[in-house]
Amino acid sequence: MFPGHRSCRPSARLASILLLPLLLLGCPPKKPLDDTDGGEVLNTPAVRLQVAAIDPDLSPADRTLDAEVFGSGFEEGARVTFNSAPATSVRFGDENSLRVSVPAMPAGAYDVVVTNPDGTKATLRKGLVLTEGAPTTAGCASATVRFDFDSSVLAAGTRQELDVLAPCLRQGNATVRIEGHADEQGTTDYNIALGQRRADAVQRYLVGLGVSPARMRTVSYGEERPVDRSGSAAANAANRRAEILVRE
Repeated sequence: MFPGHRSCRPSARLASILLLPLLLLGCPPKKPLDDTDGGEVLNTPAVRLQVAAIDPDLSPADRTLDAEVFGSGFEEGARVTFNSAPATSVRFGDENSLRVSVPAMPAGAYDVVVTNPDGTKATLRKGLVLTEGAPTTAGCASATVRFDFDSSVLAAGTRQELDVLAPCLRQGNATVRIEGHADEQGTTDYNIALGQRRADAVQRYLVGLGVSPARMRTVSYGEERPVDRSGSAAANAANRRAEILVRE
């Protein structure tokens, strides 16, 4: 019936009568490249609204405070409240950050709530803590620990660094803040979760060394606060980290 080899490109005159045989022979007609002419439209999944952190997350009570809220899915016109108290101003940075002015409020732990213009909400439970007075410190140095790619497992060298730091952290009543970070590989949501696992791993290890969990707070910034933005392999390695900060 066909001279030579089978062809997937029959002439226009024969196209209508040969369509079914061609399909049976595994040669379906080619889809148009332009999917605006009745073709399939591919939808990009919406970014889920979430609140991951506020910086600073610890401050004296009864005074105003400028802070930055981190997360994903933020939209222009979003509102921020602390329990029921609204931020006095909200400045949209991008879908991952909002700059806010926190009103003077009494001591306590406050939920940080972001509400987009369409009414969707996300909450960081007890994300902001306001205290009556500044905590004292034992003079401990801050520290940074590194992680392997896509890992929240503490390496042997990292555990040794924490073993040295723990005796100082056990003293006094200073607040210890553990920040988890990731490189830019992966989605925003995944990197926030990965940064949180890294911060939690450090906290669990320090608790095992006798540091009070009540004095430690963990937060994840995901990929939002890199130390090196060059995108190189060395930069990615530097950005996969947890930072231990002792608050004065």
